[in-house]
Amino acid sequence: MYFSVELIISVVTALLALALLLFIIDWRYFRDWVVIFLFKCILDSLWGTAVVNKEMLEYPFRQLPQFFKMSLLFEYWVFPILCLLYNQVTRKRGVWPIIYYAVLFSAVVTAIEYPLELYTDLIEYHTWSWFTTFYTLTITFLASRAFIAFYRWGCDHFSPKEFRHKK
Repeated sequence: MYFSVELIISVVTALLALALLLFIIDWRYFRDWVVIFLFKCILDSLWGTAVVNKEMLEYPFRQLPQFFKMSLLFEYWVFPILCLLYNQVTRKRGVWPIIYYAVLFSAVVTAIEYPLELYTDLIEYHTWSWFTTFYTLTITFLASRAFIAFYRWGCDHFSPKEFRHKK
């Protein structure tokens, strides 16, 4: 059996994301995390599909290549879990820390992705760049934070008293 660098990186990444999910995420906020996870999957589906179909970037090595042009591992597993972690870290923080952590998380992901683009077949930029990755990740981290704030507000505002969100 042949184990490529891309396969090894993918498996290690999937396992690290699973470890984050199991051991770092605070599951007392399960309802919020499920909403964020699903929101990120939908957002990444729409955005990721558009970007790949516009041939701005491609994923030469991907899961289920006969069905999907995008990276299922990143779009539906790694990035949503990182978004859970980001939202957990910023849960009780003000506006400036929310922005700071969005930039920090985006910088770390970009610093990992760029060498992967240069030296592996996991991702290939065409009209995309590391800076595009950086700012789109920042925007999507902030979008997930805005969405969960809206969701919490809606739960508190529209739910009967006995079902209201616990702070």
